[in-house]
Amino acid sequence: MLENIINNFKGQLTGELQNKFNLQPDQANKSVDLAQQNLSGGMKNQASSGDFGGIMNVLKGNQSATQSPAMNGMIGNYVNDLTTKLGLPPQVASQIGPFVMNFIMGKLSSKVTSEGMGNSDIMGMLGGGLADKLPGGLGSKLGGLFK
Repeated sequence: MLENIINNFKGQLTGELQNKFNLQPDQANKSVDLAQQNLSGGMKNQASSGDFGGIMNVLKGNQSATQSPAMNGMIGNYVNDLTTKLGLPPQVASQIGPFVMNFIMGKLSSKVTSEGMGNSDIMGMLGGGLADKLPGGLGSKLGGLFK
């Protein structure tokens, strides 16, 4: 479901990347795809480690993406992917990484707050079997709350 949400504003974000960072359309599109992959993987890792609170704080608008250690780790991985997979210069990638992650998390946060979503709604929105990633079978012990 995260992919569907990102697809709703992907055109806007790719346009921003082309205008602000002079990316070619294909580079901008691939940049957004890489961001979605990094977010999805990073959120699954946070859920499986039992430390999803930092992500929830960002999604609930309590802190920005760059204030969250978990998000900063994802931004670092994303910047690395931009340089290694897309061949962007490190100085450009290091500007794009925080911009894109803040943009996406801002949109997700708006959705969370405008729809009054709780933790279980957020976990469902992020999808990808996050309940299965919770430690010690916690997802099933909570009666399918995160499914």
